Amino acid sequence: MTDKLPEVRRSHPYVMYDMMRDIPNGIDRTLSSMEKIDLSFLGDHILFLGNGTAYHSAYVGSQILDETARRHSVVQAYEYLNYMRSSATTIAVSHTGKTKSTVDAAIKARKTSITAGITHYADSPLSKAVDHPITIADEDLSLCNTKAFFNNAFAALYISDYYGNLSYDMKALRSEIVKHVSSDDAEMKTISEDLDHINDIFVLGSGYNFPVAREAAQKIKEATHMHAEGIEFEEFNHGCTAVMDDHTLVILIEGQKDRSRGDQIVRASRYVGSTTLVINGEGDLSIYNDPPDEFSASFLNTLDLYYLAYYLAVRRNINPDMLRFEDRRYRDYDSTVFPPGEH
Repeated sequence: MTDKLPEVRRSHPYVMYDMMRDIPNGIDRTLSSMEKIDLSFLGDHILFLGNGTAYHSAYVGSQILDETARRHSVVQAYEYLNYMRSSATTIAVSHTGKTKSTVDAAIKARKTSITAGITHYADSPLSKAVDHPITIADEDLSLCNTKAFFNNAFAALYISDYYGNLSYDMKALRSEIVKHVSSDDAEMKTISEDLDHINDIFVLGSGYNFPVAREAAQKIKEATHMHAEGIEFEEFNHGCTAVMDDHTLVILIEGQKDRSRGDQIVRASRYVGSTTLVINGEGDLSIYNDPPDEFSASFLNTLDLYYLAYYLAVRRNINPDMLRFEDRRYRDYDSTVFPPGEH
């Protein structure tokens, strides 16, 4: 929460690192919290609302429903607040429970639908604004909110699993994440050592990995202060190539259907001198996390790219916890767009 800055550390391990290492415990706390919630209020259409990381987490967690006939959607809270109306059961997501457009969107939704709110603070404005508050008994102490992403994604997954009557094995997914929290740390650190020349980053993803690309780019920006853009796999080829050069990194998060197109993008990037990093495919740099299925892969891919964002920051001597708030100008910007109590 930007009203409260994290502990200031001067070197690795930063708070962001501790939060990533605590992701499995956060998942446990999330599932324990969710098991206490009566979800019988869900109707025949559910709609998730959120901003930034909260929006991406709801997007990732609810994608388990994409291959079902159950009606579901994920909407950016500002868009809903200003341009939409719905009778769907509306579930607003906010780590702090204070993000103003999310709270206001939930209040608007309550006029036409049953509402719920997922947050980490029981006394938050969001908890008070909805019919069914859902509190995750955990806290993310870094402003990058990496652990909170996984908490909220698992909360959205839990709701979606119940709504879709799917019986998805969340404990098996949690076990996969545990393995990668330990094993992928050193690998992403090593990859970061080859990227000191990078100034701009594009993260490409489609299907389950589209919101992962968006979230990874957000974390790279927050942690490293570099320009990064998360974009749909094919959309990247329409305009982005004009700004690529030898200081550009193109990250391709490949699912099975992306391999052929991904190979073409890797080959093409070499003509303009751009470096490619491919997750679960072949690039200038590659990482294989061997996911059991493509839905699980979206969680593992997010974790890998969190580690990359972290180590890119460490190599640049940047504190990834602070969102540049140690510079008063950026703190003043945040205070202008998010006055105290609104983020």
